[in-house]
Amino acid sequence: MSSAVSAPARSAAPSHSPDSRLAMGTSGRWLNKMLNALPNLVVFSLLGGVMYLGHHTGWKLPKLSELTGTAVVPADDWCEEHGVPESKCIECVKDLLPKRKPIGFCREHGVAECVIHHPELAQVKDAPQLPKYDTTQAIALIARPENNSRNTMHTSRVQFSSAESVEKSGIDVDVVQERPMLDAISANGELMFDPSRVAHLTTRVPGTVAFVFKGLGADVKAGEMLALIDAAQVGQAKAQLLESLVQLQLRKKTVQRLQTASAGGAIAAKSLIEAEAALQEVEIRFISAQQAIANLGFPVPADLDAVNPTQVADSLRFLGIPPAVVEALPAGTRTANLIPIRAPHTGSIVASSIVAGEVVESSRALFTIADATKMWLVLNIRQEDARNVHRGLPVRFQTDEGGKAVTGEVSWISPAVDEQTRTLKVRVLIANADGKLRDKTFGTGRIILREEANAIVVPVDAVQSTPDAHFVFVRDKNYFDKSSPKFFHVRQVRIGAKDGEFVELLAGVLPGEVIATKGSSVLLAQLLRSNLGAGCGCHEH
Repeated sequence: MSSAVSAPARSAAPSHSPDSRLAMGTSGRWLNKMLNALPNLVVFSLLGGVMYLGHHTGWKLPKLSELTGTAVVPADDWCEEHGVPESKCIECVKDLLPKRKPIGFCREHGVAECVIHHPELAQVKDAPQLPKYDTTQAIALIARPENNSRNTMHTSRVQFSSAESVEKSGIDVDVVQERPMLDAISANGELMFDPSRVAHLTTRVPGTVAFVFKGLGADVKAGEMLALIDAAQVGQAKAQLLESLVQLQLRKKTVQRLQTASAGGAIAAKSLIEAEAALQEVEIRFISAQQAIANLGFPVPADLDAVNPTQVADSLRFLGIPPAVVEALPAGTRTANLIPIRAPHTGSIVASSIVAGEVVESSRALFTIADATKMWLVLNIRQEDARNVHRGLPVRFQTDEGGKAVTGEVSWISPAVDEQTRTLKVRVLIANADGKLRDKTFGTGRIILREEANAIVVPVDAVQSTPDAHFVFVRDKNYFDKSSPKFFHVRQVRIGAKDGEFVELLAGVLPGEVIATKGSSVLLAQLLRSNLGAGCGCHEH
């Protein structure tokens, strides 16, 4: 019975095939996997939502140290590109200190954002002060360095995290000021005597030095006697003159007598004609003898033919020599052969090498006299500078030995270029009343093109350059305000005159602005680095 009861019970239980059991096992495993993955999906969905909200609101996940409270670490707030906290970077966070609307490039002054035409750009607390002279005219005077109108470095600003960081960077500042400056063309030059006032004196005829009155270094006046030369040709010329004079007077008397006799018919006309011909011959010799005396430099007395020959002989003996000089001569030197050497103009004897008793020739220079009261300065200027030089321009010359500079004016410009040096010679007249300037002195001359008493200048090391522009860095006028960013404006400038310490800025800055001087190259380096876009996590907000 028991078996009969149990049999119907087994037959009532459900029965499953092998395929149905396999299907039920596979679906169960997928369901289990989905249930296990559900928590992860929820977590990733939440993280995606947080990231989405963070991207649009600027919110960031707190660091683990902030959640656990184990350490207080400042936020990663640093702009590597500009070297300041990113949250305070005026270049990256545009709303912190918006830039002015660009004005553009000034063609008149050759700079971007021209502070002369737009003085409101000047970084000064008080009313800006414009230049006291026409900088446009100064720019046009000569060729000057130009800025590329496409250069955009002036649109940047160089910021520091604090005033202390500026000092630690080694940056000094100075105020843009006004001082005298000049545009000039510099050239090497040489001082020399005026060639028209230099005389090399020789004797007119060979002879022996009889007496020397003046020596090397002596100051002389025009016509002053320097020496006496004993020359035989002088005595011969005087003798010929005296002889021709005697013959002339004799022939005149003969002609006069024959004319009287001929009028009475006492002599033939032939004798009178012959006498007149002889008179003409003697007159020619007399005139020739007079000219020979004049050629030796002696003054020829007038109307000699009417003077007694004895008196003429006395006057010819020491012709051209004052009696006081004759009396001072040694007895053995008082001859009719003496010929004086005289100074042709006032000056100084700069060369002399003769002594009494020395035989000299007419080819040898006995004295050199130079008038040093007016000197020539000859400058050698470059061809490209010649177009800016004209007569009347003032010149300042400094000798290589130092001392006070001397001044003059351009008096002559050579029409030809030197073939060897390719330079042009310019002559300048220099006054030398005190005689301190020396011949053959070298130095440097400056031809003054423009002189400005109130030039706008900055120290030379304040100006920085790139291949196509020149800049200075102007400190912001609100630099010392407690909450103000510490930064410098980049300003294009137009360079003018220079000297060893200062450079004139014809455009780009105004008096009273504060600019970086020593260490301004640090600012340029930072500016170039920023413009090259050194990679950092900076982004615009």
